[in-house]
Amino acid sequence: MDNKQQRRRGRTIAIEALFAFLSRNREVPLSDCLNHILTAVSETDPDPFITTLLETAEKNLGKIKVLIQAFAPEYTYEKIAPINRIILILGITELKFLDTPPVVVINEYVDLAKNFGETKSGGFINGVLDNYRKSLGLDRSR
Repeated sequence: MDNKQQRRRGRTIAIEALFAFLSRNREVPLSDCLNHILTAVSETDPDPFITTLLETAEKNLGKIKVLIQAFAPEYTYEKIAPINRIILILGITELKFLDTPPVVVINEYVDLAKNFGETKSGGFINGVLDNYRKSLGLDRSR
């Protein structure tokens, strides 16, 4: 598996783990949610990227929620479909806190939204993440 495929798989696992964590109102530790997903997909040697992404998202969840509300003002945070919230949380985490090029972040999460979300999810995710990227003054390709 090449690095691009490995990162895509890592993001998919992160989406599933964060979804499980947040749908249980944070009552089950995120590490337990991740371990459950890793066991379910028979992942014996997970990419450290997954843990970094999830720990960074969890640590900064309050800040990220405010950013989502600011860049998706037509929806209250609670009205955004849960899967789209998860995708936005992870996308903003990568844009703000990790060193992933913006073009990669936006393209990856738009594709994941098309796989996990509804028909219009890809466009919604693209709009929110790209507007956030612009607010940071980042070039799409950095």
